[in-house]
Amino acid sequence: MNLQIDYLDNHRYAIPRLAELHHAEWLSVTPTLTVADRMSGFEARAKHGSLPTGFVAIDDDAVVGMACLVECDIESHCHLTPWLASVLVAPAYRRRGVGSALASHATDEAIQLGVSELFLFTFDRQSFYSRLGWQALESAMYAGRDGTVMSRRLLPETAPRGWAANR
Repeated sequence: MNLQIDYLDNHRYAIPRLAELHHAEWLSVTPTLTVADRMSGFEARAKHGSLPTGFVAIDDDAVVGMACLVECDIESHCHLTPWLASVLVAPAYRRRGVGSALASHATDEAIQLGVSELFLFTFDRQSFYSRLGWQALESAMYAGRDGTVMSRRLLPETAPRGWAANR
């Protein structure tokens, strides 16, 4: 595998493929969103140096995954910010380190942006994120389904919680 992770902004051609993968993965959770809606959302994340931002994983010429940083991922918890969101790996590339690489890349970007603590929501990947240094914060519901809000401290305890004051 020749994995490259880069800003989505540098690979906008990947947005339709990512929207299709996202739609297939989360249609049952967000059935009112079309592929076009998802493409529009990813277009808004196709920038760098600020939030929201997105990253794409490419193996040779194949678009194999994505991860994003957003201000809020679930409306009930917008008091927590920012979030790792839309971590997605194409089925054929799972269990090969792509998801870990994407999450780590996004976390490194958050540190560069001055984020002191990052949050995420997951339905069923708590153990995956725990292995990457995330801790369960609380149970929550999204789209009528139970899940977990998790957090990861990025800067020393002396820094304020959440997004740093320089945003």
